[in-house]
Amino acid sequence: MRLVIQRGERMKLFFDRNKFIKNAPSNIKQSLNELHLSVLNGKEVCFKEDKYGRIDYDIENDEVSYYLYPVDKEWCSNKQQVKLF
Repeated sequence: MRLVIQRGERMKLFFDRNKFIKNAPSNIKQSLNELHLSVLNGKEVCFKEDKYGRIDYDIENDEVSYYLYPVDKEWCSNKQQVKLF
């Protein structure tokens, strides 16, 4: 199988909760509770010119907007997670 990306296209990466748990440093893991992890799982990560990505997100019934930065590529997957509920 070959991955072909046309010039100018960027491969989309999505936050993967399991990869985050496996690869993130413990101090970062401790700062995100289960609610945030479940909201972040499957969200597209925005990588610009930086080595790290960023995710802007909201939590239902919460008036605060959040973002997660830095997001390491080791915490991502190229497949979007499907949420069943």
